[in-house]
Parts: sequence; structure tokens; C-alpha cells
Amino acid sequence: MIFVRKGCLILICLIVLFLASVNSVEATVLSNEQITVAVGNQQSWTGRNGTGNLSYYGCDKNCQCTYLTGGKLTCRDGTCQTTWQNRNDVYILSSAISQRNVIRQTPSTLTILSGDRVILEQEIYPKAFDNLNSAN
Repeated sequence: MIFVRKGCLILICLIVLFLASVNSVEATVLSNEQITVAVGNQQSWTGRNGTGNLSYYGCDKNCQCTYLTGGKLTCRDGTCQTTWQNRNDVYILSSAISQRNVIRQTPSTLTILSGDRVILEQEIYPKAFDNLNSAN
């Protein structure tokens, strides 16, 4: 089982690094023991609330993965929320506002809603791209 999780982490990091090298895309990787999420295309946010075309690539510990685009960013009262829509599901990543390009140690919260029902709510932490052994 650990091999599969490491494989997911490696796959996510390779995809983010590839996108970053080809498209000059800014990306962030966040994870915990259950899920790893890469948020890309962060430069698409103009600084105005409700703008952006951020990408979401998330995998659970069983390598069940979801890729979404069209994420919009809104910041208020010390928190930024990025939201993606996938049919009836809404993915929300909430993070405290911090300095740009600084790896924070405070968690973000990933919430997945199906209609009005919360189907997942977990804290995830920022990871450096070369920190592949952190999932042990």
C-alpha cells in the first residue's frame, strides 16, 4: 500500500513539475496521510475576487484521482478560498492568507460537497516538491 501512495505522490509532483516547466505555471502541493492535492495555474488569479482558472489535481491514498480546471479564488477576512465545480460536486480549498512563495506550516482545509452534503473535510499541509518521503 505504501508503494501505491508514493506512486501517487510521485505522479502528482511530476505532473505539476511538467506543467510548471512547459507553461511557467505556479503550483502548490498539499497533502496528509489520506489525500494529496496539487493546485496549479495560480498566476491566472488577477487579484480580483472570483477570478482565475486554477487547476486541481487530487489523489487519495488508493490513487483515485480527480483533475479539475476553472478554479476561482476569493480572499476575505484573512482567508482565501479556491472553488472548483464538478457536476453536482463542489471542491473548496480554504487557506490563511500568507506571503507569496513561502511554504507555510499551517494547514489548509479541503472540503468536498455533493449538493448540500459534506462528503470530505480534511486539513492538508503544504509540501515541497522534493519532499517525496514525507508520506511514510
